[in-house]
Amino acid sequence: MKQVVVWALVFGVSTVLATLMLHDTGYLSMVWGDWVIETSLSFALAAGVVAFLVIYAVVRVLLNVWRFPRFWRKHRKIKRYTKAENAMAKGMIALEYGDWQRAERQLIKSAKHSEAGLVHYLSAAKMADNQHAYNRRDQYLAQARVEFPQDYVTIGLVEARLLSDKQPEVALTILEALHEQHPKQQTVLKEYSRLLRELNQWEMLEALMPELKRSRSVARDEYSEIENQLWAGKLASATNEETLDALWEQLNNRQKLMPQILAEYVEQRIGWQQEVGLADWIEKGLKKQWNDRLVYQYGRLTLGPAFERLKKAEPWLKQQPENPVLLLTLGRLACRSQLWGLGQSYLKKSLSLRAEIETFHALAQCYEAEGEDRQAALTYKEAILQLEKSQH
Repeated sequence: MKQVVVWALVFGVSTVLATLMLHDTGYLSMVWGDWVIETSLSFALAAGVVAFLVIYAVVRVLLNVWRFPRFWRKHRKIKRYTKAENAMAKGMIALEYGDWQRAERQLIKSAKHSEAGLVHYLSAAKMADNQHAYNRRDQYLAQARVEFPQDYVTIGLVEARLLSDKQPEVALTILEALHEQHPKQQTVLKEYSRLLRELNQWEMLEALMPELKRSRSVARDEYSEIENQLWAGKLASATNEETLDALWEQLNNRQKLMPQILAEYVEQRIGWQQEVGLADWIEKGLKKQWNDRLVYQYGRLTLGPAFERLKKAEPWLKQQPENPVLLLTLGRLACRSQLWGLGQSYLKKSLSLRAEIETFHALAQCYEAEGEDRQAALTYKEAILQLEKSQH
């Protein structure tokens, strides 16, 4: 719209001047020393316009020549960036198709020329790791550090994640160093706590918990879950009954009924053949929240009459009628109560839902206790066949 107005004004002024010159061409005389130039006004104006256009064109050409090197550099830079972004797009598409090799090749091809070069290097490192090409992975990470030293936290986090499976101790060292340098960095805190849990480093995790809580790097529910894992891990690593009982006494009733914590406590006590009170704790825990591991442990208890536990456990079938773990527990309790037929029925149903070697073994033991040695032998044979099948 602006250009239309400008051209309209130019056309209007030109028309007015042309009309005036047609009525009166005028006369112009210019004297410069011994030189005298005489001409009509219309010619002088036309010559002035032409001179202006020529000078303008020459100036524009000179400016373009002067700016050309910078323009050419900018053009080449844009071309490289475009090429790099296209390579990245191709790499991401190859990644979606699971073509790690092509994705890596495309990503690293133009990494140095891309504005998102760090993404190229880190993504290529992940692709190399997927191919178990660990030397190339380490090379890309080293290049990323050289090219983008200011992003060492991001590079360290990616490296720690890539090393956490095969070299967890090295990954832990990296995260520990990053945490020392940036103790309030939320992502570092979260990754550090995750790896500590995976490596069962409960003392280090316990020392980290106050920082984790203050930083709010994890949601409240996730923090509670980490806290439960911490207590469960400490209970599982207790080396004697005194330590176990001391840890147990530090917990409140709500924590004691958490399935993850209670299951570790029960497991330790069963291992040391200290089963007093465990049945009550398991029943309370299951009343609050169902947990297959607690149900499984309930069937392993040997202290007290099995028939009493069987009567308490059978109503659980109303909520869990197709649960193979519950059926295994019921089968064990029935067989210990010398209810051979009922026990075998529960165990067979459990096997029909999920064929486990332990369930075969429990069924064979039930047959043996009843005096059915031939049927027990057949069950053991079936268990061996199932084991061979699972190994293949």
